[in-house]
Amino acid sequence: RATFAAVPDEELRRPSARTRWTNLMLAGDWTATGLPATIEGAIRSGRKAADRLLSEP
Repeated sequence: RATFAAVPDEELRRPSARTRWTNLMLAGDWTATGLPATIEGAIRSGRKAADRLLSEP
């Protein structure tokens, strides 16, 4: 059981990259990437988190 079950209920529980702190973002294949828990999802989430950190004032 290396990954979570990709069922609709679990998909709704995946957090976004944004947190309540402007200098902290979440990244990983377990976040809401629009992809299953794969290396592609992990890369997408890392890029999204970095882009958001760089665009914050």
